[in-house]
Amino acid sequence: MMLNLEAIRNGVMQEYPYNWIFFDNLISQTQLIELRNSFPLIEIFPKREKPHHRPAIIVYDEAEEFADEHTKKILYYPSKSLSNIWQALVEELHSSAYRASIAKLTRLNLEQQLIRVSLSRLDPIVNGSHSDSEGITLTHLLYFGREDWKTEWGGCLQILLNEQLESIFQEIPPRNGMSIVIVRSENSWHNVSPVSSQEASQDRLTVIVRFYDRMTFLKLRANQ
Repeated sequence: MMLNLEAIRNGVMQEYPYNWIFFDNLISQTQLIELRNSFPLIEIFPKREKPHHRPAIIVYDEAEEFADEHTKKILYYPSKSLSNIWQALVEELHSSAYRASIAKLTRLNLEQQLIRVSLSRLDPIVNGSHSDSEGITLTHLLYFGREDWKTEWGGCLQILLNEQLESIFQEIPPRNGMSIVIVRSENSWHNVSPVSSQEASQDRLTVIVRFYDRMTFLKLRANQ
């Protein structure tokens, strides 16, 4: 097992300004380096109009059967095409042991939740403060960027006190091994600061694990 599930199970969620937690000990340093060095190349990520952003690719999706045709054509990437260590990590991120560990951490019933695992490369489209879409129960972010990534370079997850971008409670740079779990609520405001420094010479590498409420997800799909 690559993930330190004991650390997840024994974690204590912060309750201010909402339920979230930061980890830096979920994967060994040796494995982190191998994961970062074998992160999928930029060429496999679909292009968008913005030159410094490519959308995430989905490598595992329990909701795949409900995905629309546009999503299937653009965003899916077979996990078997990943390196061996990435295949192993993706497998762990949708295992029953991982699900149970996240459930214990958050004190949520996640048995019927749909898990989606995506990989993201480069700086995100800056869409302002947001609390995540309806239907998302929680998000687990794992970063694989430079170990010396500085906050002033941008690309940091910002935990916000409210919807105002200036209300920064804490910033987490995307350094290799850093990880954040956010439980979605009406006030779970957060943002990602734009990458603004050329010193951030390596791409911002992120794994995004999302748990979706099954019933809400199906209702949203039915209304599309």
